[in-house]
Amino acid sequence: MILIADSGSTKCTWAACSNNGEIIQLHQTIGFNPKYTSEKSLLNALANSTLKDIKGKVKTIHFYGAGCSSPARNSVLAKPMQTFFQHAKIHIKHDLEAAIMATYKGGPVICSILGTGSNSCFYDGKIITENAPSLGYIAGDEASGNYFGKQLINLYINKALPKNIITKFENWTPERANEIIENIYDLEKPNLYLASFFRFMYENKQEEIFDTIFRKGIQHFFDLHIKCFKNYKQYPLTFVGSVAYYLQDYITEIAKQEEIQLQEIVQSPINNLVTELFNA
Repeated sequence: MILIADSGSTKCTWAACSNNGEIIQLHQTIGFNPKYTSEKSLLNALANSTLKDIKGKVKTIHFYGAGCSSPARNSVLAKPMQTFFQHAKIHIKHDLEAAIMATYKGGPVICSILGTGSNSCFYDGKIITENAPSLGYIAGDEASGNYFGKQLINLYINKALPKNIITKFENWTPERANEIIENIYDLEKPNLYLASFFRFMYENKQEEIFDTIFRKGIQHFFDLHIKCFKNYKQYPLTFVGSVAYYLQDYITEIAKQEEIQLQEIVQSPINNLVTELFNA
C-alpha cells in the first residue's frame, strides 16, 4: 500500500492507494508542520487516527507538508513517522511541490498557497523558485487564515469593531478577550488558533469592515508574493488552499485588475496529486 499525504498546518489528508494508483480510502489527521509539531504529538495523532488500522500494510509514503523546506526540518517528521510506519520508505517534500503537481498544466506558472499559512513560487517546468521568503505566522503569511484571524482579534481586543459585530462575535464564541490572549500565548500551535477566527470573518464577509480587510489582504499578497517574480504578467497563476477557495471572488477580481491570468483555484490538491504521482 502507498500513502500520499497533503498536509497544511491545520489538517492533513492521507490517500491510501493501491500499487496501480487507485485511492482505496482517504484518512484525515491534524496537520503536521516541523516548525510546531513535536514527536510526541505526531505519534499520538497517528495512533488515534484510522491510519493505525493500515500502518503495517504501508510500504511507501509520499508526504508533502507545510514547513518541509529542508532536510533538517523534514527529519523532525520523518523520525516519528518511521517509528509508526515501520515497514515504509518515507519521502518528505515541501507543500509547494504538491501545489505545483496538483495545478501544473505545462509551461511556466506562478503557484500560491493560501491556507492556515501562505506561500508562493515560480515553476519553470523543472525548477521551483521562491523569490519572496516565508516569514511564518508572526511576521508573514500574508492573506492566510492566521493573518486574517490576527486582524480580527486585534480589532476585538482593542474594542475597534462595530457594536453589532461584537455582539455577533460574542454569540459565535464563548471566549472573551482575556481567554483569547491567554490562548494565543499558551497553546502549542497559536497559528492554528488564530486561523480558526477566519471562519467568523468569512461568514460575515458582507460586513464592510471584513470585506475591506479581505480585499486589502489579497491585494497585499499579490503585491508581495506575485509581483516579486520577474515578468509576472506573462505567466498563469494558480492557488491551492481553503482560504484561497473561500476568497476566490477577491482573488479573481484582483487578478483581473492586475492583468494576471488566473488559471485555477483548488481547495484540496489530494486527488490531482495522486493522479500526477502515478502518472509520473
